[in-house]
Amino acid sequence: MPRTLETSDPLSLVLDGRPAPLVPVAPVYEGLGPLEFRWMELRHRKWLHLIEEAGVERLPVDHKTYVELELSVLTETLDDYYPPPAWLALPRRQSKDQVSGAAVVLRGTDLYWVSGDGQETWLPPSRAAYASRQVQERASHYYGLWHRGYHADELEEVLARADTPSSEPTPEEVDRELASGRYGVARALLDRHPGELPLYDSCSTPFIELLGLLGFQEMMTSLVEDPDRTHKLLAGGLPRPSAHLAAAERVGVGIVFVEECLSSADLISPAMYREFVFPYTKRTLEFYESRGFRTVFYFSGDLMPLLEDLKQLPWTALSFEEDRKEYGIDLAEVRQAMGPDRVLYGNVDAPFIEKADDEELLREVERQIDVAGKGGRFVLSPGSPFTPDTRLDRVRFFCESTQRI
Repeated sequence: MPRTLETSDPLSLVLDGRPAPLVPVAPVYEGLGPLEFRWMELRHRKWLHLIEEAGVERLPVDHKTYVELELSVLTETLDDYYPPPAWLALPRRQSKDQVSGAAVVLRGTDLYWVSGDGQETWLPPSRAAYASRQVQERASHYYGLWHRGYHADELEEVLARADTPSSEPTPEEVDRELASGRYGVARALLDRHPGELPLYDSCSTPFIELLGLLGFQEMMTSLVEDPDRTHKLLAGGLPRPSAHLAAAERVGVGIVFVEECLSSADLISPAMYREFVFPYTKRTLEFYESRGFRTVFYFSGDLMPLLEDLKQLPWTALSFEEDRKEYGIDLAEVRQAMGPDRVLYGNVDAPFIEKADDEELLREVERQIDVAGKGGRFVLSPGSPFTPDTRLDRVRFFCESTQRI
């Protein structure tokens, strides 16, 4: 049975089935798009300032400085554009060992993070610079993903895992994970915003993990051509106990965002969904719920022919896309199918948030609450990530919209 979340923010209250003072706002994939670019630019600016202040071109980095800089990047963004109590993905940063021996290096006008073993990561100064370098790389990545998974080298390991019993991490392993330094930023944020900043961890269902193992083409054909191996891969992809999960709980994470993609009714048949997806998604959700986490299950694509199936899954809250491709996704119909007592996330159209004026946006927020949130079991969210061109002040306005109506 999930534990009561030990926070008083509206999202945690709603997920616990308790009365909340207002409709919470929890944007799906909040760390993509405008907030991602903001963090990127702040990170570049702050490292460049430290290099210029030191008068060097190579600045050795200690873990304390690294954590303080990462914390300042997040806190400035929270203060200016993404105010609590909106939720935030767990900021699990590099460990002390990973930072050991690292440096930030200035070459001409470019900044690089150089790890202790010499691996370099470019630190983009702006969204425009990032886009100019990444388009070709992304195109190559997605072209390759059609033919071969990006984790194809792990295929045999996942097949073997299906037959290997899982075990709980030892207390010593959890203590080492907590002492690694990965959670310093998260702990500092929770201390800064006590009881008002719900953190969540995230995972994908076993079905979407097939994409990384097989590539899209084989992922789809394997459902027909090799169902036995497909089932074994799905079983091998089920979540297992880990030191990270135990540490996240100890830090204060009470929510897991579970993403499911490529299983919608426009890609596979309902019969295929029931054979290859539903059983493994059910076990995934049961795993996290049995460990005391609330689960927010995000379904990408056309869910309308699968409403009765999705209703049987043991999620705490259901989140889904806006009606992006004329699927006929209707929040009111989803509410009717799921009943009044289960928690739904709204699916405000992300491009609409970018382009609508304030009054238009508030009217849509009111409409969604009217059709799905009258019983208090409702969380406002876009149906997909904020669009890249959404202004940061619009992100803030949306996050504060339920306080304005």
